Parts: sequence; C-alpha cells; structure tokens
Amino acid sequence: MAANASSTVTLSPQQQQQTILRILLISLLVVLSGYYVWVLYKAITPNVSLAYKAYYIKNQTLYWQPKQPNLALTLPSTLKTTNNVPNLSRAGWSFNTSNHMRQLSQQGGLYFTLQNEPATNVKITFTLAKTQQQLKPLTFTFNHHQGTLLPQAQGNTLVAQLPKQQFLAASQQLQSFILTTPTPLQVTAISLTPTNIDTLALPHSAGSFNQKIGNVE
Repeated sequence: MAANASSTVTLSPQQQQQTILRILLISLLVVLSGYYVWVLYKAITPNVSLAYKAYYIKNQTLYWQPKQPNLALTLPSTLKTTNNVPNLSRAGWSFNTSNHMRQLSQQGGLYFTLQNEPATNVKITFTLAKTQQQLKPLTFTFNHHQGTLLPQAQGNTLVAQLPKQQFLAASQQLQSFILTTPTPLQVTAISLTPTNIDTLALPHSAGSFNQKIGNVE
C-alpha cells in the first residue's frame, strides 16, 4: 500500500523574527550606504554659490552675505571697509573696526566677480584713515598678474591699474586681489574705477605666484 506524504517546513516564531530582523538590517545597510555615497558626492561636487564656497568651504572671505551669492561688483564701485563687506579676504583684515577704519596686516585683499570683462584697465585705490608721508610702494597679485600699489602725493591713497587682459573671462570665476604690506594699513575704503588713461607704472609678470590665499576653484 503506497501512501503519498507531503511535508511542509514550518518556521518557528523565533526563526521568523530572526529572518525579518535580518532583512531589516540588510535594507538599513543598503539605505545608509546609498546615503553616504550621496553625501560624499555632494562634498566633492558641492552645488553652492561662490560666496558660500569662499566663506564656508575655502575659508577665504571675512563675512558671509547670502544676498550677494556671486560676490558681484559693478564698475565703478567703492567698498567701505567698516561695513561687513563680503568681498574682503579672511586673511589680513581685522574682524573688528575702529575709528572709521579696518586694519590690514601682512597679506590680504578682496575677492569679487564682474558680470562682464572690463573694456579698459581698472584703477584700484586704497584710501587710508590718515595721511602717511612715509608710504612706500606695496606689491600685489591680481589673479596671475604681479604689480605695485603706488602711494600718491596726498599721502592717504595707494593706487594701481589692473590690466583688462588680466581679468578672468567667466562671470563665475572669482577675481583675486592680494596685497602684501610690511606695516599695517588703516583702510577706510577700496574703490574700483574703469580708466582709459595709463598713468601708472605697471610692473608686470604673468607667471605663477605662490601665495597664502588662493583663488576659488
């Protein structure tokens, strides 16, 4: 006499719980792995504004100003250093102001963008809080151009021309002006003005320059 026997494997409640827990753990690991891959990708290729990148990621600027995401300036333009100007470099400038001026020591300057390339050279002027008869020429780097900021006869301004061909072409590229000063400067304003007249000496070198403050990539 033949009998057909069928057997069914039945998991105990404890085995069922272990299986469910194992599935949940695997699912959690997959989700976490995907999340960290996404975070790593965002860290490598952050989709943020130039101002955010310069302040939070590169630590290049002194202040964060969300209303100026591209650190854009127009020409002509005058920056009052006693204001929380987001274009000022973090290096060199004192965080606090006093007596209507902000002090610049050792090496510092500003970062900015322009909507269009200037059609002429641009004069940059540093106005000081008081007249200093012993002012000396100071070296600066503008992008990859090296030049000299020259004292003027009145004794409270330093002036140079930035050659138009040295401005970076793209509006999303950060222009970098870095000044080196052996003695602290008490600066009240920085102005950028287009000029058609080449009245200043322009020591020029288009070679690379090793500086503490780099450009935003």
